[in-house]
Amino acid sequence: MSHLLLNLQIPVQATVLLLASLAKLTVRDEAPAPPVRPHRHPSFVYGLALAEGTIGVALLVTQLGIVRITSVVFFASATWVIADLKRRGADEGCSCFGGLSSAPAGRRGLARAALLTFLALVSAGAPGTGAQVLGRVGAGAVLVLVVETAILLALSPELILIVERTRNSTPCELLDVPIEETYTRMYASHAWREFEDSLTSARPTEVWRELCHRFVVFPARVDGRAAEVVFAVPVDGRRSQVRAALAWEVSRAEQDDDSGPRRVHSPA
Repeated sequence: MSHLLLNLQIPVQATVLLLASLAKLTVRDEAPAPPVRPHRHPSFVYGLALAEGTIGVALLVTQLGIVRITSVVFFASATWVIADLKRRGADEGCSCFGGLSSAPAGRRGLARAALLTFLALVSAGAPGTGAQVLGRVGAGAVLVLVVETAILLALSPELILIVERTRNSTPCELLDVPIEETYTRMYASHAWREFEDSLTSARPTEVWRELCHRFVVFPARVDGRAAEVVFAVPVDGRRSQVRAALAWEVSRAEQDDDSGPRRVHSPA
């Protein structure tokens, strides 16, 4: 049974890599706020998708050791990225499955990546290709695959987003989102933690909504200068990223001068 379990990990890895590649190429992620981290840059994402697809196919047709080791490295790298995002409390996703992985990195995604890394490592020496393993699948192997698939799905935050997208057919600009929900989401975001210490008041000076975002403005002081922080909180019913921008206050003298910064009403 243990040999069967190890052998089955090869086609499982191939399937996960091929699905990740397909999702990155077909499900677009929302444009990340600058600065763009390397794992979310479009050129890196597309290159990664191509590499994942290549390794996935290679796992099915060959048993070369370099292919198995590369698979281990890919899953280990994903584990490291998710662990780093979770440690920093970032509200951005890992983009493991393209736009479907927009939810902030959490324990379930980290557990899934760690599990796949472990399984890839212990099955690196399994005999046969992924296609050969699938060709010998019996009733016991099918049961193992069903159980393992159920575990991976239970650890997949993408599943929740797919269900949300299926249920929610109302355009985001027409959704009725309570202001309390906007504040809760804003306070839990990385953008709020980044600017919280610079705010000079706990009460916003302006709040308005435009299409799929609600904008919340707070007075702030940065480097001794008066400023405003504008938070753009999505109200699209999904797990999109909360963004923030800094707008400098200008004096009357600066307003008469054509040079220098200006107060921007909706910089986010």
